[in-house]
Amino acid sequence: MGAILNQLDEFFNSRKESEQTLIFFLPLLLFGFISYYFIYPITDNSLQNAENTHKSLLSRIENTKKENFRLKTDNLKMLKILKFANVKLKELNNQKVEIENLIKKLEFLKFNLEKWGKIYNEIPTIAKKDNLVILNLSNTLNLSKSNKLIQENMEISITVKGDFVNFIKFIHYFESKKELIKIKSILIQKHQMKLTISIYGAQL
Repeated sequence: MGAILNQLDEFFNSRKESEQTLIFFLPLLLFGFISYYFIYPITDNSLQNAENTHKSLLSRIENTKKENFRLKTDNLKMLKILKFANVKLKELNNQKVEIENLIKKLEFLKFNLEKWGKIYNEIPTIAKKDNLVILNLSNTLNLSKSNKLIQENMEISITVKGDFVNFIKFIHYFESKKELIKIKSILIQKHQMKLTISIYGAQL
């Protein structure tokens, strides 16, 4: 090893100062050359790729933030709409309950054919109770649907014979009912009295 170092010393001492300087800087120049033509392009390319990746990530992060803000805004809007809808639904449900309760209270206003059929069949018995004799009993049905809330569903014509006071009691029987009844006409001829009543029903 010492012999090699001595030979190097002799080699450098035998050279001019300018040659020594050149030999000294030659490795540095060689390293610089290799770095510039081989290492630098690789490093520069890697750096460029890293910068592009960084910019892409920053762009994606920014877009994600914007999308997240939009979703939060939409979510707040939907929550407001849902809250408003729930309030309206509660109001409508309350109205529904009120209407259903009202319909139950007004149920008697609906025309009940079966009920009035029984009443119609009992009219001779009711007249007999008031000491009246039935001379004629007839009815006309009108069950066709119409746009009117209240419509005439049935007309009953009754001709009786008897005392006028008893006839008034007979009329009171129909007037005392809570259903929608209207006395259409009363015709009195001697001891014969004709009563025509109309029965109405609500389209509930």
